Amino acid sequence: MKKILWVIGMIGVGLAVVLYVAEDRTDLLSVFSSKPDLVDVNTAYEVDVEVFPDERTAKATMKVYTKNDTGKTQDKIYFQVLGNKFHDLDKLTSEGWRDYLGPAPEPGGLGFTKITLDGSVTDYTLEDTILEIPLENWKENETIELTMEFDITVPFNEGIFSYTENNIYFANWLPIRAVYEDDGWYKNEFHPVGDSGYYEPADYTVNVTLPKAYQIASTGVETSEPIEYETKKTYEFEAEKVREFAMCVMDQTYQVKSEEVDGITIRSWYTPDSEEGFETYHSAAVEAFKHFERSFGDYPYEEFDVVPGPRTFLGMEYPGMTVVNSDYYQTGEKFFIPTIVHEIAHQWWYAVVGNNPIEAPWLDESLTNYSTLQFLKEYEPGLAVEHAERYAEKTAQLPALSRNGHTIESPTTEFQDSELYAALIYGVGPQMFNTLEKEYGVEKMNEALAYYYENKQFGFATKEDMLAAFIKVIGPETEDYFNQWLEGNPVEMEEIQ
Repeated sequence: MKKILWVIGMIGVGLAVVLYVAEDRTDLLSVFSSKPDLVDVNTAYEVDVEVFPDERTAKATMKVYTKNDTGKTQDKIYFQVLGNKFHDLDKLTSEGWRDYLGPAPEPGGLGFTKITLDGSVTDYTLEDTILEIPLENWKENETIELTMEFDITVPFNEGIFSYTENNIYFANWLPIRAVYEDDGWYKNEFHPVGDSGYYEPADYTVNVTLPKAYQIASTGVETSEPIEYETKKTYEFEAEKVREFAMCVMDQTYQVKSEEVDGITIRSWYTPDSEEGFETYHSAAVEAFKHFERSFGDYPYEEFDVVPGPRTFLGMEYPGMTVVNSDYYQTGEKFFIPTIVHEIAHQWWYAVVGNNPIEAPWLDESLTNYSTLQFLKEYEPGLAVEHAERYAEKTAQLPALSRNGHTIESPTTEFQDSELYAALIYGVGPQMFNTLEKEYGVEKMNEALAYYYENKQFGFATKEDMLAAFIKVIGPETEDYFNQWLEGNPVEMEEIQ
């Protein structure tokens, strides 16, 4: 028996040597490594990153397993590297970029040191925010393995890939596979107005090493207690079927309160000087989750983090996490509740039901603002009246807002500043839904939205998908209603019928 085992072992060694000699560019481990079975997603990311908070830098290695589900053989693959936009600030001189960057921006971004394809070093080009990697013959349904090594310098600006005295916000910081559409790869343009993140769901495993004095909130869940070393510790996170992975590295100033709602852990972070205000917003977050699950459908993730963020914007959504303006935490004023709720509603309209936020920002932003209004009518009626009046006011101003051809349906790239974008997408857009609610009632609206949510989970929705849900639940007359509003002609339902 021992002789047989010895022979089998020698055969295995010999096979390994033959494979290694036959492909001398591939190390032995990669020959025998198993690629994940990509069933519900086309890509899995395995990230190891060490963050150096004092220097506001990081060093990362990311392994990418990605399957060719494009329907044809490919000779290239593209990744979005949106965080690279801030390398050369001299090129960002438009009014929109000046507003985005603020008065004292600092450059930053990613610097690649090596990329390998199935174990072999490969060429690549990085132009602005698009990484192109050549492939010889990437066949349909074939999975390839890429490894990217890169250094990160966190920029300073008034956006969400930046830092403050006490924390660092990592958003748009990882290279993410570009979306493949019917006419080819969609190469995102990072525009200062609106949201440029157009991502497919993917699986992430992320190991983050930090100095012991720091802590972290992120997309996904911790799989175990942090591993501690002499001066550092390593967190491991897993996130399945999420569109991106964001995280916030914080010092010990921050504390956290956790509460479970229908199996979802809601974690709200705060500082001692904002504890009073924090209770107001944490309670709103808990109630918002209850409302949206009841109205639209189950939240598919296990955890959600609310993190105080830079004082330069109201809030920003990510899968399983939102960053909100920390100034408002110190006031405790109820007028900030809609911001918290808006970002939570994005977990349904963005994180789960995706869309192209560049070409059709109304699909998630207008619907999210309507969902927020719907919640406020039940939870804070006074705030609901204020917001409904604001939406009606913006709608009354539509002829002036549309004088240059802008409508709710305009892509973000047609807006030169955030003011007009916000008026149309965040003001007129939700009024389109609210006016329809007055005709048919909230229950009928939610029946249509629940159908939409169930049928477009983890995909990309279009205007046609949205209209199909309302046509099915309410009737064919809703198609003309929505099209009239989207073309810049706000109507009552009775004018359609």
